[in-house]
Amino acid sequence: MKTKALTLASWNVRTLLDDTKANRPERRTALVARELARYNVDIAALSETRLAERGQLTEIGGGYTFFWSGRSSKERRETGVGFAVKSIHVQKLASIPVGLNDRLMSMHLPLGKKTSATIISAYAPTMTNPDEVKDKFYEELDSLIASSKSEKLIILGDFNARVGADYHAWHNVVGKHGIGNCNSNGHLLLRFCSSHNLVITNTMFRLPTRNKTSWMHPRSKHWHLIDYVIVRARDRQDVRVTKAMCGADCWTDHRLIISKLKLLIQPKRRPQGQKVKKRLNVNNLKDPKKLQDFQEHMHNNIADLQLNQSSIEDQWATFRDAVHSVALECLGPATRYHQDWFDENDAEIQELLDTKHNLLRLHQNDPSSMAKKAAFTKASSKVQAKLRHMKDSWLSAKADEIQSFADRNDMKNFYDALKAVYGPKPSGSSPILSADGSTLLTEKKLILDRWAEHFNSVLNRPAQINNEAINRLPRCP
Repeated sequence: MKTKALTLASWNVRTLLDDTKANRPERRTALVARELARYNVDIAALSETRLAERGQLTEIGGGYTFFWSGRSSKERRETGVGFAVKSIHVQKLASIPVGLNDRLMSMHLPLGKKTSATIISAYAPTMTNPDEVKDKFYEELDSLIASSKSEKLIILGDFNARVGADYHAWHNVVGKHGIGNCNSNGHLLLRFCSSHNLVITNTMFRLPTRNKTSWMHPRSKHWHLIDYVIVRARDRQDVRVTKAMCGADCWTDHRLIISKLKLLIQPKRRPQGQKVKKRLNVNNLKDPKKLQDFQEHMHNNIADLQLNQSSIEDQWATFRDAVHSVALECLGPATRYHQDWFDENDAEIQELLDTKHNLLRLHQNDPSSMAKKAAFTKASSKVQAKLRHMKDSWLSAKADEIQSFADRNDMKNFYDALKAVYGPKPSGSSPILSADGSTLLTEKKLILDRWAEHFNSVLNRPAQINNEAINRLPRCP
């Protein structure tokens, strides 16, 4: 019997920022979610996200929830880490992922048989960074591992290091199937893994070279392995395979690293004997026929209802259940719509991406062919232009609908339409204007201070009382 494996991934997505000037399409999170779903990834550690502060958003159509940790919005953002978790697994987590800084983020994963795992998303400094920055990174990673109380530890990310293939010198860290030569950053990583009894699973499996490497040097055009999946030595038997996926593409120069482990996420225990009542579609009450039908059924049901229970609580429960059953029969359950411009054009977007993926495979099979490279580049540009055209068309089509909602003062529908237009909104503080209206405040502390100032000015106004007018009022005995 084949046991289901937990699929983890490490991916340097280069940047998730939407930049109209760059050769990248909008809604990168939706495209990343689509690629992860294509490879059935449960949890992916993302690096070089370049998103500000800490936050999360959910791609409803893609089926993934993104968590990230980065620098403040006022600093230059060249780093950033995060997680992409299947939305069906988010509710199973004991807590949401915690960001230590812009290079390290961790999450606690409950497993079966009362065990747990700590997953760390890491983005190590590059070769050009000073030694102080590299030492600080490994010190913080060491502290994070020391504070972990889980039985299992999994570290995923871009370490910007080449560990090489010297199995005899580092047999306790690397396997027999490493690739390339070791550099100075690689020595730092090897020494760190040796001190914590960790193994680099990328080097443990006999695979083709294209499934071992993850990044191509822009000048030499040589492929190297710098993205890793690292576990404790005693847990190496849990890893079925770790390899690079050449077909994954999201406008990044890194390959997606997939690792399948013999682990299962423990679902939260459901409360026994409790049924959650379905929400009602109250919008059907706007239909006169359905409203009349509901009133008639409710009148007949209430007339036949017998409240013979002794306690008030039991009588109320009987009455409540009767009303809910009639309402559910007449109005039906509520349906939730999270459609936005990306999900509404799902079939057309998928067709464009499939064409782009096919051209990518042809280019990888014959890298020397300039015609195949040109075809792939043209397809990428076409996807980008088409996505922008779809968004603009959808917005223009929805403009009249939004205006009609606003004219009718239907605030709930107006708010729903706005949510559909702008897609998933990151959780966290929304930017607001300063008191004079000249500056947009994005830092959380400044936003809270501005709200305090606003409410103080609204609620603590001086009393406008005319004492002379009060004195002229006739006094009653």
